[in-house]
Amino acid sequence: MQKLKILHVVHDFLFGGIESYLYYLVQAQLQNPSLEVAILCCQAENKIANRRMLDLDVKIYFQVLKPFDLHISRYQNIHNIVKDYDLAQLHIFKPLLLRTLAQSGIPVIFTVHTAGAIRRKQSYYHKIKARLQVWQMNNHCKGIINNSTYSKQYWVDKGLQTTYNKVIYNGVHFIQTADSSLVFEHFPACRGKFIIGTSSRFISWKRVDLLIRSFAKISTDCPEAILLLVGDGPEREELERLVEALNLTDRIYFTGYQKNVRAYQKAMDVCVFPSVSEPFGLVAIECLHLGKPVLVMQDGGGLTELIEQIEPQLIAKDEEHLSELLRLQLNNSAVNDPSLQQKRRDYAENFNILKIEKQYYTFYQSLVNHA
Repeated sequence: MQKLKILHVVHDFLFGGIESYLYYLVQAQLQNPSLEVAILCCQAENKIANRRMLDLDVKIYFQVLKPFDLHISRYQNIHNIVKDYDLAQLHIFKPLLLRTLAQSGIPVIFTVHTAGAIRRKQSYYHKIKARLQVWQMNNHCKGIINNSTYSKQYWVDKGLQTTYNKVIYNGVHFIQTADSSLVFEHFPACRGKFIIGTSSRFISWKRVDLLIRSFAKISTDCPEAILLLVGDGPEREELERLVEALNLTDRIYFTGYQKNVRAYQKAMDVCVFPSVSEPFGLVAIECLHLGKPVLVMQDGGGLTELIEQIEPQLIAKDEEHLSELLRLQLNNSAVNDPSLQQKRRDYAENFNILKIEKQYYTFYQSLVNHA
């Protein structure tokens, strides 16, 4: 049987949800004997930020390409690469790149990873870019994959009309073990405390500031609680100033970027992801698989969609309500109840990347059969 040849197209291998999603997906696809998988990365190999993708047994092409790159030879090179594949799955929006892929004659799938405007830049350029993206998805893409119903509706509302427009949730490659002892070695003040935590890039729409303010509201009457902030990003200095202004430097800890995030997630008693308009929420699924209660916000987009299906009572309406939910978790003797933990693990298994990969393969086949 001839293998179906898939080419994933990305901008770079960064530290974030998109990279993790692709890292998990490619590993699962490499186990499918009916698939041959490769990646086209639009960045120089020596400038790759997160190099773990390079450790996989997958062919990777490198072709530097900027958003409105006008070097014709670069697009010709991409055209020559793509023509050897049956499908191209695009994970970034670069107008000229998408046009080149479409002109290659093979079906193009656009994977939606963004769906929201709140706390994002909304200049005239960004609005024009969104309109161009919708037009190109309608005219140059054979299929669209959305990582949540929320994401799908966001782009439909903007005018997306593609026939093959499907929701396939992001999948996770679950690691069965995690040693949380290193957390207490690095942060001994966490020992014996009730740990409220998040793991995130520190950028505006992740709203880590909202979590800090909510924690501040319960800090006085809940001395056993601490807040653990795992991650890094452009807003870190501003967040640190907020913590200092609230006089909570002895209760709120910044870990910086951590390679072994799962160990930190395991150490947490409650995980909180206060993002707004999040397309999906990979970290929420990872924490649920650890049996942890996960708190999100009502306007969290795809994150909210996930928690609605298992523990809707853990969805906060606003900052004040989040404080109330945190206090309830602190006083909840069943917060670590084994049956609740197993319920969360069972739910998270629906997002096992091996199950999700099968949905991708079925979608690929439907597009090729109707090409």
